[in-house]
Amino acid sequence: HLFRLGNRTGLAPGKTPLEVEKKLLQRIPAPYMVDAHHWLILHGRYVCQARKPRCGSCRIEDLCEFKQKTSDD
Repeated sequence: HLFRLGNRTGLAPGKTPLEVEKKLLQRIPAPYMVDAHHWLILHGRYVCQARKPRCGSCRIEDLCEFKQKTSDD
């Protein structure tokens, strides 16, 4: 989920999971580090799904760089 979200949203684009992880570690403030991991996983599992993202239900849709947004919920 983290690799897909990092690339899809533009939060931490990278070609490998390790590259995405390193960028996420740089971008996420320390006080949120423990919770951010869970937030991103749950967001990827229930909203930003791999095959059919629920962009209409996404709280960060206006910030997301994913070009192929869907409107289905």
